[in-house]
Amino acid sequence: MKLFARFFLIAIVAAIVLGALVFVWAMQREIDVSTAEARAQYHDAMMLGCKLRLPEVMKSVGLATSLQPEQANSVCDCAVARIIETYAVGGKIRPSDVTEEQTDAAELACIKEQTAQ
Repeated sequence: MKLFARFFLIAIVAAIVLGALVFVWAMQREIDVSTAEARAQYHDAMMLGCKLRLPEVMKSVGLATSLQPEQANSVCDCAVARIIETYAVGGKIRPSDVTEEQTDAAELACIKEQTAQ
C-alpha cells in the first residue's frame, strides 16, 4: 500500500509540473491571427477573460456604475479588438507580450467610450 501511495504521489506531482510547463509554453508561443477564423477563435477566448475580469477592473478604478450584459459584451468586444489591432504585429500575437495593465487600459478606454454614449 505504501508503494502505491508513493507512486500515486509522484504521479500527481509530475502531472502538476507537466501542466505548469505546458502553460508556460502556451503563453510563449505565437498565435497566428492573420486569418478570419483564427482571429474569431482568439477573439472568443479573450472575450471570456475580459468578461471575468471586467468587474474587478471597474472596481479597481472606483467606477460605481455597473454595466448591463449587453454593455459588458460591447466593452469586451471593443477591448479585444483594440488589443488584437495593437499587438498582433504581422498577424501574430504572443499572449505574454500583452501585459495585464495594457489589457486593463484597453478595457477602461472602452468602458469610458461605452458610458459616454
